Amino acid sequence: MPEYISKNVADTTKVATELAKKLTGGELVALSGNLGAGKTVFVKALAESLGVKDVITSPTFVLMKVYVPDNKKINKFVHVDCYRLEGQEDLSDIGLGDYLNDDKIIVVVEWADKVLNLPAKTIRVNIDYRGGDKRHIVID
Repeated sequence: MPEYISKNVADTTKVATELAKKLTGGELVALSGNLGAGKTVFVKALAESLGVKDVITSPTFVLMKVYVPDNKKINKFVHVDCYRLEGQEDLSDIGLGDYLNDDKIIVVVEWADKVLNLPAKTIRVNIDYRGGDKRHIVID
């Protein structure tokens, strides 16, 4: 279980970039951490590393956004934000199941701690705010 101490946005970006290099498609990356911990910063860096050219914004009100990266192996980057999630049915209502377990799609979920029964092979990323610009990042 890799652990990192991020002292700034550049450090968090570096951790996300390293994770992106290990992704081959079909993964679900589940992020957890308090409000302002840096989950969206992590997602932006991950998406950019995988070839997403669009500006990544947190889909807090729409729950999910789908991006098409410039990447030969990955044809979709799906960004889900469960902050406003009211129930598990919300995820099925937005069609998340259509994107899971596809080896050409990466799914990233912010506020994943609100989702029950994530697949066993989920890559879990916890970002813990430590004051100032410091974060403790654990990837499991």
